[in-house]
Amino acid sequence: MLSGVVLAGGQGKRLGREKALALLGGTALVNHVIRTMNGLVDEVLISVAKGRTEDYGEAIVDRVKIVEDSRTQVGPLEGLVSAFGAAKGECVLVAPCDTPLLKAEVCKAILNNVLDSDGAVPVINGYYEPLHGAYRREVGLRAFDKTLKHGKRKVSDSYSLMTLAQVDEATLRRIDPALESFWNMNTEKDLIEAKKRLGRIFR
Repeated sequence: MLSGVVLAGGQGKRLGREKALALLGGTALVNHVIRTMNGLVDEVLISVAKGRTEDYGEAIVDRVKIVEDSRTQVGPLEGLVSAFGAAKGECVLVAPCDTPLLKAEVCKAILNNVLDSDGAVPVINGYYEPLHGAYRREVGLRAFDKTLKHGKRKVSDSYSLMTLAQVDEATLRRIDPALESFWNMNTEKDLIEAKKRLGRIFR
């Protein structure tokens, strides 16, 4: 079984409101990522901030499981621990809520690189894209939880505790030449541009 986790705990300070619930093309931003994941995994879980389940339940159009953080102001590692603890799949695909141009082929490339490793993470311009990736659930959960218990907050802080494959930029660009899958929405201007790009894709 394969699970998918969408990280939606960010407050969207630059946008002025919860990013995942901002409207894009008449639906909440998070629904675009859910749509991509639904065709690839057996279950989708949404990681949300503590106390936000009702808000997301009203906005999400597909059947998903909403998992709240146990603590506040901890960051994406907290969301990963909560979501991985609730997931049922042996492997978990992860993506942030604010990447509406995420391509299924990019997700497949990440999943295909897990193989005998504990997970796979994209590398662009020499840097990890830590909010994108795929991990074996039990190994990932232990690594994320241990990292938090050591007082660290970055997802990449957990990587030394796992054997990870890298999905190199050349591979990603063959699938997604402009790397639109990793373009995240932070401002109203970004949302306007994303609407134009989505219109181009679905025209």
